[in-house]
Amino acid sequence: MDREWLHQQVLSVKGQICSGELKFKCRDDYFIQQLDKVKECEDGLVDTNTVSPTLMTLIHAVNKS
Repeated sequence: MDREWLHQQVLSVKGQICSGELKFKCRDDYFIQQLDKVKECEDGLVDTNTVSPTLMTLIHAVNKS
């Protein structure tokens, strides 16, 4: 998986949730927690090992719409 693409998607989804553009019934806090667990490597891109399967599912679902 392209880490640069994943990094952009994590930032985009977090921004959409925080701005209220993307809403979930009583799940916003859960997804924010998942996003906050994502760590960056020394090169500034996401560490793919810290992206949960749930978050990957959300990113793919957001990209389908």
